[in-house]
Amino acid sequence: MSTPPSAAPNPAPSRRPIVIGLLGGIGSGKSSVARMLAALGAEWLDADAIAHSVLDEPEIVAAVCKRHGAATLLPGTPARVDRAALGRRVFDDRDALRHLEALLHPRVLELLEQRLDSLRQRGEVPAILLDVPLLLETGQLAARCDLLLFVDSPAEERLQRVVERRRWSPAELARREALQLPLAQKRAAADQVLVNDGNEAGLSERVRAWLSGAGGFEGLPRRKRG
Repeated sequence: MSTPPSAAPNPAPSRRPIVIGLLGGIGSGKSSVARMLAALGAEWLDADAIAHSVLDEPEIVAAVCKRHGAATLLPGTPARVDRAALGRRVFDDRDALRHLEALLHPRVLELLEQRLDSLRQRGEVPAILLDVPLLLETGQLAARCDLLLFVDSPAEERLQRVVERRRWSPAELARREALQLPLAQKRAAADQVLVNDGNEAGLSERVRAWLSGAGGFEGLPRRKRG
């Protein structure tokens, strides 16, 4: 059995960091894989976390309030968006959802691009993880990836995770997945596949074995980019 790589910080890479784009269905475990790879030295760029911070920007707060009213704001100052209330407003309103996405997506994409450029220029990490729900749909970020990794998880396990962790119904999972590219298309676009069909401990072992088998981040194959 191969020896797992150390979780200690990696030395400065000899070439630019590899950019790994994470693909997979909702509840597949992409964020778990990102967290595990981050513990091994990679830098994790989480689009959802960035989107949460963007919702606190004054211009975005003002735009949300103008569209949906003060009921979507939390009490107190400075004004902040009540994410639960906003979620209820856009849940079954496709126009409202499109409006919100038009507000958030350009700013989130801008920040992701800035952080990606900064990390690549500094060259202080061996790998950068792009954890972006609509990575392939976005296009320009996917084009900057050196490797696309698909996290493959059975449908029943993905459903169990979102029911337990997000309190979603099967219908909600189906509704949200319908807004994304089909899983078969994501899998076909990937360079490599990592199976997640067990618990976190098993996934951790597979992540470490996958990375160790390549000889670390620097040994991972890089796709040819046009």
